[in-house]
Amino acid sequence: MAGTAVLLFAFAESSRGDGAAVFGLLAVAAAVGGPLLGVWIDRGRSAAPLTLSLVAFTLGLVAIGASMHAGQDHLTVVLAVATGLFGPAVAGGWSASLTSSDPQKAHRLVVFDASSYSVAGLVGPALAGVAYTVGGRAAPLALTVALLAIGSMCAPWARPGPTPSDAVAAVDARTSRPHPLSDLRSGMLAIVRRPRLRWATTSSCVAFFGFGIFAVMVPSIGAARFGSPAAGSLILSVLAGAALASNAVLARQDGLGRPAAVLTAGTAAVATGIAMMLINNPAATLVAAVIVGAGDGPQLASLLHIRHAEAPQRLRTQIFTTGASLKITALGAGALAAVPLMHHGMATAIVTAAVTHLAGAAVAVLARDNTPATPFARLLGQAR
Repeated sequence: MAGTAVLLFAFAESSRGDGAAVFGLLAVAAAVGGPLLGVWIDRGRSAAPLTLSLVAFTLGLVAIGASMHAGQDHLTVVLAVATGLFGPAVAGGWSASLTSSDPQKAHRLVVFDASSYSVAGLVGPALAGVAYTVGGRAAPLALTVALLAIGSMCAPWARPGPTPSDAVAAVDARTSRPHPLSDLRSGMLAIVRRPRLRWATTSSCVAFFGFGIFAVMVPSIGAARFGSPAAGSLILSVLAGAALASNAVLARQDGLGRPAAVLTAGTAAVATGIAMMLINNPAATLVAAVIVGAGDGPQLASLLHIRHAEAPQRLRTQIFTTGASLKITALGAGALAAVPLMHHGMATAIVTAAVTHLAGAAVAVLARDNTPATPFARLLGQAR
């Protein structure tokens, strides 16, 4: 909800560029926050780092709203960067814990995890649109802060206890604990040196650069096609609903046997749907949103599957938060790029977003499914 709330808050003030800039800076700052948060969480082995990160992100959004309302542009920029440092904990902090030694359960957990993002994407923008219509420009941001506060209070009880293998790993880590900077370096090298993880991460970043452009344009598309920027929330809700449905089909058909192929096809489908947004018709816009969602759900599920398969146990959370931070940063860079693209018209921005997704699909082909399996992948029985 946070990104939609910020964009609507700025849109009502006729300062779309300011909203896009804040949206982008929140995301770009994640490049620094993700790896550091991952090391902190992996070494802490408790819920405290995640809880504190959620609280910091919540308070940061409150400060951003107050600063934007007061017209303090320079302060808003500083607050957006500081708040964005904690974004990866919100976006990927829990995913690293959702695994199991049971192959069937592990597969269901990956799809369920991806689907939970789709549920949030379905409900969040819809709530933002309703809040904007009923309560005005500040209502979506206020509701976002309230939901984050509830999540912060739940976080201390949410982290699951360690499995037996985790307990052994914890003992090993205590007896020979490397320096945090060594952990940070190891996590980054793991992403770079493992081909499937490297190309899947690169593909998601390239695609999310395009999605950042698209996300900023959604209020404008809603205004152009339906007469109100709040209708952008309807587009995002339809998109998320289609993503949830596609993941349900994926779960029933055990469709993650070839995750790289799913990642490629899903990213290409998103590109097709975004390109269809060029059609100046409300019904066609909703159909395009369905196509985008149908690709987006499997795209995320396959990416999470590859991360689980390739992440070393000791660096698991760092791999997930670093991957999330890179995606969020790419999203923010796309949002910032959308600002000058807006001056050339909505069609230019939409075409750019679609072409970028096609490039992401081409990169995903390199994350071949016949790459030698890791022990976790063999456990799942998914590698070929």
